[in-house]
Amino acid sequence: MNAVKTVKNNSIYILFTLIAVGCGLVWSFTNLGYDGEYQIAMCNRLLQGDKMFLEMWEPHQTSAFLPAALMWPYIRILGTTTGIVVYLQICGTLIRGALAFFVYKTLRGDLSKPISYGIALLYFMISPKDYALPEFSNQQLWFSTLLLCCLWNYLKSGRRYLLILSAGFLCLEVLAYPSCAIVFTGVVLLLNRYSPCRKRDILTVTAICAVSAAAMCGYFMLSMGPDTFAKCISGMLSLEPTHTKSMGTRMMQYGKDALRQFLVLAAAGGTGFALSLPVYALLSRRDRKYPGRWLWLSCCFFILLGGFLANILSAKDRCAYSVIFLFLTGLGFWHRKSMNSRERQIYCCASVIGSLEFLATLLLSDLPLPVSVPYGLLMILAALIPIERQALKSAGPVIIRVLYCCYACFILLLAFRCIYIRTPLTGKPQICSTLPGIGLSRSGPSLGLISNEAGVSLQKESYSEWKQWIRPGDKVWIVGGVVDTLGYLYEDVEAAGPSTISTPTYNEGVLDYWDINPHKFPNVVIAESYMGSLSYDILANKWLLSWLENEFRPQKIIDGKYWRYYFRETR
Repeated sequence: MNAVKTVKNNSIYILFTLIAVGCGLVWSFTNLGYDGEYQIAMCNRLLQGDKMFLEMWEPHQTSAFLPAALMWPYIRILGTTTGIVVYLQICGTLIRGALAFFVYKTLRGDLSKPISYGIALLYFMISPKDYALPEFSNQQLWFSTLLLCCLWNYLKSGRRYLLILSAGFLCLEVLAYPSCAIVFTGVVLLLNRYSPCRKRDILTVTAICAVSAAAMCGYFMLSMGPDTFAKCISGMLSLEPTHTKSMGTRMMQYGKDALRQFLVLAAAGGTGFALSLPVYALLSRRDRKYPGRWLWLSCCFFILLGGFLANILSAKDRCAYSVIFLFLTGLGFWHRKSMNSRERQIYCCASVIGSLEFLATLLLSDLPLPVSVPYGLLMILAALIPIERQALKSAGPVIIRVLYCCYACFILLLAFRCIYIRTPLTGKPQICSTLPGIGLSRSGPSLGLISNEAGVSLQKESYSEWKQWIRPGDKVWIVGGVVDTLGYLYEDVEAAGPSTISTPTYNEGVLDYWDINPHKFPNVVIAESYMGSLSYDILANKWLLSWLENEFRPQKIIDGKYWRYYFRETR
C-alpha cells in the first residue's frame, strides 16, 4: 500500500515538474517587451566600451553586469548579435530553474517534501515582469533568493563563508536595484535575533557592504572627478522622471490600489462565506466537528482562482494573481503561531527579506501596487509554511486534499497563462497568443523569438532598413515615446543618446549630456513613425522637434515603414 502511495506521489511530482519545464521552454522563446530590449541595448553599450555614469545615463546601468557577462562570450565566439535574445532568455530560464532547485534543497532539510517542492515550484512559475531574460527585476529576485538561502544555511551551520556570500549577494542585489539597500537593515535585524555571534556577524556584513560601496563610489569619483560625477548623476535623474516622482504622489496611488485589492478580498471573503454555509450544513450531518473555518477559506481560494481564470481569458491586468498572493500572505500571518522554532525562523527570514524587497520596489519605481507585489515573492512563499502546518493540525484529511487541489489549480492556471498570454514585441500590453496573430522572428537579435505579427513585422522591416541605410560606426540616437531600442544591436553602431531606456524623456538635459560627452553627438537620429507620419509623442515634444530642425539640421531624411531616418550628412 505504501509503495502504491509513493508511486502516486512521485507521479504527481514528475507531472508538475514537466509542466514547469514546458513553461520554461515557452518563456525561453516568447515574452520580450521594451523593458527587456532596453536591458539588452544597455548591456551591449557597456560591452562596446561606453563608460558607466559618464557616457551611460541609464538609471538601471548597475544591473548590466550579469547580462553583459552572458552576452560577451556569445558575441566573441559568434561575432554577431543575431539570435542573442533567445540565448539570453534560455540563460535566464536555466538560472531560474537552478535557483528553484537550490530553494528546494535549502528548505528540504527542515520542511516536508510537499511544502519544499511546492515553494520551489511556485518560485519557478513567477517572474515579476514575465520575462525569462536576466534583466534587473529578475536579478533583484534572484540575488535576494541567494541572500536568503546562504543566510539561512549560515544560521543553521555557522559556516562563515556562507555569511560572506550572503553579504556579497546583498551587494549584487543593490547593484540590480539600488533601493534594495534597505534590505541591509533586515539582514542586520535577523542576525541580531538569530545569530549566536551577533556583533561579529553584523560587523562582518556591514564591513563587506561598506567596503564594496566605498570602492565603487571611489572608483567613479576618482576616474571622473567629483564635479563631473555629480553632474552626470543630476543629468541622469533629470531625464528619468518615472523613477523620481514625489513620495506623496505615489502614496496616494498606492492607497487607491490597496483599497481596490482590499475590496476584492472582502468580496471574495463574503461570497466564500455565503457559499460555505450550505456546504457546511450538508457536511455537518456526517461530521459535527467539520472545520468550518477551513471550508470558508477553501471557498474563498476557489473564488479567487475563478477570478484569475476570468482575468487570463480577458488578457487584462498581467499581475491579477497579486490578490491571491495577498490572500496567501495574510493567511500565513494569521497562522504564524502554528510553526515550530525552526519553521518560524525560516518564515521570519523570508518574510523580512521579501517584504523589504517589495518596499524597495515601491520606493524607487512608479509601478502600481499590484504589479509590485510579485517582487515580494519570498514573503509570499514563506506564507505557505504556516498555512500547511496549521492545516495539518486542524483542517482534517478532506480539507487538506482540497487545499492541495487549490494549489494545483493555481499552478495549472499559471501554466495556462504562460501559454495563452504573450508580452508582445510592440511594447503594448499583454495579448492572447492565438495562432493567427502569432509570428516567428527570422532575422536580427530577435531571431527565433515568437511574438505577435506586428512585433515580428517591426523587427523584420527595421532590421532590413538598418542594413540598407545605417553604416557600421554610425553614432545613432533612437527617439520615440515608448521606444524599441533593440535596433542598437542591428548594426555595429554607437549609441549616441544619454540613455537606451524604453521610456525616454527629451528636454535640455540631453544637451548637458553632449556638453560632457561632445564625441557622442549623433550623426543619425532615428525617430519613431509609421508610414511617414511621426508618432504622437514626438510631435507633442516641442523641444525635440526644435532641436532636430535648428541644431541637428539633417541634410537627408528617409521615411521607412516604422521609422524616420535623419542623416546629418548627405549619403
